Amino acid sequence: MLEADLKNFFGSLDHGWLLRFVEHRVGDPRILSLIKKWLKAGVMEGSAYEESEVGTPQGGSISVILSNLYLHYVLDLWFEKAIKPKLTGECYLIRYIDDFIVCFEYKQDAERFVEVLEKRLAKFSLSLEPSKTGLIEFGRFAKRNAKAKNRKPSTLYFLGFTHYCTTNRKGHFQVGRKTERNRLRRSMSNLKDRIREAMHWKVKEQIDRINRTLRGHYNYYGMGGNSRSLNKLYYFAMQYLRKVLSRRSQKGRVTWELFGKIMKKHPILLPYIKIPYTEFKNYVML
Repeated sequence: MLEADLKNFFGSLDHGWLLRFVEHRVGDPRILSLIKKWLKAGVMEGSAYEESEVGTPQGGSISVILSNLYLHYVLDLWFEKAIKPKLTGECYLIRYIDDFIVCFEYKQDAERFVEVLEKRLAKFSLSLEPSKTGLIEFGRFAKRNAKAKNRKPSTLYFLGFTHYCTTNRKGHFQVGRKTERNRLRRSMSNLKDRIREAMHWKVKEQIDRINRTLRGHYNYYGMGGNSRSLNKLYYFAMQYLRKVLSRRSQKGRVTWELFGKIMKKHPILLPYIKIPYTEFKNYVML
C-alpha cells in the first residue's frame, strides 16, 4: 500500500495545464476569463503585493474545486485508464484533495507504480512530500509477516485516523481505526481552551458549549472501532470541567459527589458511533 501527500500542492499548480483541464468541462469563455483573472490576481501580505504565476490561493472560494479538477486528470483518470489495466493484481486509489492512498494486491505492482508516479507528477509541476509518503505492507498477512520478523505491523495515517491491522470477534482480518494521536491532542487542547474561556459562565451555558464541540468531534470521528478514543475526549472534558469549576472561588472546590449531581442536571454529551461497522458497506465506493 502506498500512502502519499503532495508537496506544496496548492502553490504548485501549473496555470496552463489547469486552464486546459477546465476547458474540458466549461465552454463559456466568460467563465474561463474570470478564472484566469482570479488565478493571476495575486496576494497581499501586509502592504506588499505579490504576483501569482502558479498555484491557487489557499482558502480561495473555488481553490478546492479547481485543485480536485486538476488531480482528476493528472492522477485519478490516469490511474484508471493507463495504470490499472497494466497491473497484475487488484488495485484501488482513494484520494481526498492532495492526500491519497493506493492499495495493491502485489508488492511488485506497488513498486512499479511508485516509479512512474514521480515522473507523471513532475510533468505537471508536482512532487511527493517525502515525510508523508511511504510504501507499507498492510492487510490480511501484514500482521503475521511483521510478527515473523519480530517487529510491529505498519499503520496508516489518513484523514485524521490511524488505520491498523486487527481481527474481529470471529478472528477474521479487519481494519481497525482510531483517532490519530496528534488530532486527539489538538481536540483536547481546543476543548480545554473553550472550557477555560467560559470559566465564569453559568454551568448550563458552559456544558452547552462543551456539548457543541463534542458533537462535532463525535460526528467526524464516530467510526466503528473508535470508541476508546472518543471516551478519552469525553473523560477529559469531565475532568477538566470539574477542575475549572473548582477554581471559580477559593471556597468553591467541586467534589466528585457534587459534580455527579451537576452531571445529572446538565449532562455532558456521551460518546456515540455515527457510522457502525454494519453500515460501512453503504459508504464504500469502488
